[in-house]
Amino acid sequence: MMTRDFGVALFVLLQLCYRGNSCPAQCQCFTPTRVFCSDERLMDMPQNLSSGVRELVIMTTGITNVRPSAFPEGSELTKLVFLNNLLRGVAFNKLQGLQELEISGNQRLEDLGTMTLSELGNLTDLVLNFNQFRFLWGGLFNALQKLETLQLKGNVLVHLSLDLFRQLSRLRLLDLSQNLISIVDKDLFSSLGQLETLRLDYNQIGFLPPGVFDSTPRLRELCLQGNKIAELPQALLSQLADLQKLNLRGNLIKGLGANVFPPGLRELNLAENRLVSLSPATFHQLPHLTHLLLSKNQLSVLQDDLFRNLSALQHVDLSENAIGGLPKTIFSGLWKLVVIHLQKNNISALESGLFEDQANVERLHLSDNALRNIPAGLFNPFLAHNVIRLHGNPWACDCHLLHLYDWLVYGAEISEDISKMFCAAPRSLRGQGLVSLDREQLVCAANFSAPLQATPSTPRPEETTPTRQCVVQETNGTISVRCTIQKCPKLKVVTWYHDEGGDAHDFLIKHRLPQSTQCLNSTITLTLD
Repeated sequence: MMTRDFGVALFVLLQLCYRGNSCPAQCQCFTPTRVFCSDERLMDMPQNLSSGVRELVIMTTGITNVRPSAFPEGSELTKLVFLNNLLRGVAFNKLQGLQELEISGNQRLEDLGTMTLSELGNLTDLVLNFNQFRFLWGGLFNALQKLETLQLKGNVLVHLSLDLFRQLSRLRLLDLSQNLISIVDKDLFSSLGQLETLRLDYNQIGFLPPGVFDSTPRLRELCLQGNKIAELPQALLSQLADLQKLNLRGNLIKGLGANVFPPGLRELNLAENRLVSLSPATFHQLPHLTHLLLSKNQLSVLQDDLFRNLSALQHVDLSENAIGGLPKTIFSGLWKLVVIHLQKNNISALESGLFEDQANVERLHLSDNALRNIPAGLFNPFLAHNVIRLHGNPWACDCHLLHLYDWLVYGAEISEDISKMFCAAPRSLRGQGLVSLDREQLVCAANFSAPLQATPSTPRPEETTPTRQCVVQETNGTISVRCTIQKCPKLKVVTWYHDEGGDAHDFLIKHRLPQSTQCLNSTITLTLD
């Protein structure tokens, strides 16, 4: 208790000392160099601000204007933040040491004059989020040649001047998300050779001009989510597909193809657009891409070589489209895949061997599709650390689902929400949970009963046309197996049962038919007591 009281006393003493050092009224000076002002009654910029203050944060005040005279001569400010105020206008004198400036959340701030930032030549980070900017003058950022981060998120920008970013050759991050931008000029980013992250998500963009990213070779992350893009520009030669003769003599062309996206791209987000189809050429020149997000589009058919050259791909999201099926080779060679999202599509069947190259997959989401069955061995490549979601499909709970049933019961740790997997057929099991059933309930009409196999070497009945047809019946503890056979083999019946501890055991019965038996299409009944 004494330690706590001493800490409180020390804090109060420090506060008094700092206030003695001319801490502005209605502000808090936690250290001589850091000042925080947050009071709705504060209507003007704080007075008597020490020239030694390096960080100043002004939040939720009644301040409406910032004038150059607000800052003392020789100010050593390096960071200045205006957050959620009532600003209508701002202006600055020469703050040579200022490196970080944020003016965000000012719902009355609609404009910045062309000279507003002209005296802030050492800025490296500029944040102008969630204001009401409708237009920004072309020369606004011309003096900010050291700028590395520029955020303009959540404004109401409709159009961007072609020369707006022309002097920002050091820019690494540009955030233009959550605006009303509908048109992106081909040369808008032509000076941004160092750009690594570009966010254009949640705008109104419907078209990307060919070559728009040609001048951004260092681009690593591109987010175009939540726009209205219906198709992506194709490479130059694909646009000239109908041309019978092309003469390029006398030019200095180094390569044709004008790739849609820069080859160094790591993350590409095209979710929530209007894409109906994708050409393999779109992604073939992106060998370093690790994350590809295509969810919430209108994709229905995917070409088998769509991801052919994406050897570094780790995360692919195709959820919430209209995909009805997947080509068997669509993931071939993608050894590094870790996450695959395929939920909320119309997938009704999966090819055997679809995931044969995906030993490293940790998450596979196949929930909320139209799957009735899963090919035997589909998940064999996966290791024990996988998490798979299969709920929300209309499962046909018959003998064809035995392998999935066994996989779920004995490996449930790697599947999520198995209690939400319900039978849609047959009618007698409709609505029941798959794993709540007894294995013996998964039977097929005119096929082997679920718990029986004719011989260990005989393929599963769902994998080939059966040469025998067996029906199992139980009456007063007696199990009868009635089989129609086409030949006279040595009949072997294997039964499986679970003991009280849940362990599975087999029970073998051999039966040799008499020589006099007429075997052709005959019916043999074995009774197991």
